[in-house]
Amino acid sequence: MFKITESHIKREMKQLYPAPDPKRKEKFLRELPYPKASFAEMAAVQIGYIHKWVWALSLLLATGALAMGEYLAPGRNYGSLWCMSGAMPLLAVLAVTETFRSSAYGMAELEMASKHSLPQILLIRMGVIGSVDFFLAAAGILFIVRQGTMGMLRAAVYLMVPWLCTCVLAFQIEKHAKGGDTVWYCTACGCFLCMGCVISGQSGGIIYDRSKFYLWLVVFFALSICFARQIWHIRHGAEEWNLYLT
Repeated sequence: MFKITESHIKREMKQLYPAPDPKRKEKFLRELPYPKASFAEMAAVQIGYIHKWVWALSLLLATGALAMGEYLAPGRNYGSLWCMSGAMPLLAVLAVTETFRSSAYGMAELEMASKHSLPQILLIRMGVIGSVDFFLAAAGILFIVRQGTMGMLRAAVYLMVPWLCTCVLAFQIEKHAKGGDTVWYCTACGCFLCMGCVISGQSGGIIYDRSKFYLWLVVFFALSICFARQIWHIRHGAEEWNLYLT
């Protein structure tokens, strides 16, 4: 016996009573008297939207890592390097989770109703937090190379590889996971990579040996390509990401 389901009834109702096509939709939207915000104003709003504790915790992580490195190995750049590299995954977790905060708490649909598209909002938010991370990383690089035994390029690659790796993994988590669980998954991923950097970095001369730097470069460029592809998909193919799921 055929059983009529609710979805079947809805499908039949849509076929029997189709919604009329909107008339003069484009003209109505052009003439709609809504408050117009420029790109700079929208960026300023997004900066204010970011939690203040994100800035404070990011600064605390960077300064605390450098201070710990100096305390554990005073006068040696390896101590500051492996402590700062351990902080980079946590900085990346803060950047990604704060960027996708509206998706984690089910508010992405509300932001989709704004004048600017949701991908634009997310990329601006990510760009602002990422710029702060790069500033903190640059300060760490200057602190690390002050002894003159390591160049800025090597120090930058050593710090950016953990950051990029965490961002790539966290983006994949945000793409496939749902709701507030993404925050915990990303945090667990960042803590795991942080501990890996700290434990492996204690070997100092083995991990950061100049003869193995080409391997770091290969990993850096591979992660950079993956990260760029993810940013491109967020900008041009955002329907595949969890930020549009309801």
